[in-house]
Amino acid sequence: SSLVKHIKAPLPLVSLLVRRFDQPQRYNRFVSRCIMKGDMQIGTVREVNVKSGLPETASKDRLELLDDEEHILSMRIVGGDQRLKVFN
Repeated sequence: SSLVKHIKAPLPLVSLLVRRFDQPQRYNRFVSRCIMKGDMQIGTVREVNVKSGLPETASKDRLELLDDEEHILSMRIVGGDQRLKVFN
């Protein structure tokens, strides 16, 4: 599945923020901590802690694709406590 969100902002600015797989707290206010296991290459894993009060508390994500020319960041959730019944 994929998540697509249209926003009114310059592409270079959005790309600069979203491409930071190592700093999801820059664009996601619910992230309290991110620990990287790797060097931002394909296969790098991050462990993300989420602020309390949400259906999950942690997520483990693997970087699948990072393409600066096409402005694509792809990741796969590989662990954590995904307690959401529906996740789109």
